[in-house]
Amino acid sequence: MVTVLVLVILTGFSGLLGATAVQRLVTDLTATHTSVSAQVIGEDTERVMEGNSRNRHWTEYRTVTVTYPTADGAQRAVVRSDDAPVGASVAAWVHDETGDVRLDQPTAPDLWQWLWAIVFVLATIAFAWGLLVIVRNAVVSTETRSRAEAEN
Repeated sequence: MVTVLVLVILTGFSGLLGATAVQRLVTDLTATHTSVSAQVIGEDTERVMEGNSRNRHWTEYRTVTVTYPTADGAQRAVVRSDDAPVGASVAAWVHDETGDVRLDQPTAPDLWQWLWAIVFVLATIAFAWGLLVIVRNAVVSTETRSRAEAEN
């Protein structure tokens, strides 16, 4: 009974992680971006708390405000950038679904995204198979015992 409970928990947990990894991978694979010419109109800094529970620290990042043309008129966005000078015209990529803007060209999913998706899906299948085998064996064992008792 404990083994069944542990396998149910492991199957559920790995299934959740696998579904999340696959969803992120599919989102990255199907994402479309539109390249636009943007004008850098200002700069600022952004302070972000980074680290873990034992080693937290503030980190400052340079951000720039860019304007870029859309079908609805000019839009503004604040983007992290270490090297875009104010007043320059830069290439920007706008995510077609979310409208997020980035100055670096979007890349395909890396090896780790593929690996995590595959590993968690395979782990979920393995845990589910193990759960199925244990439950089936328990049912067969119970039926065999019942038949043996009925014959006596």
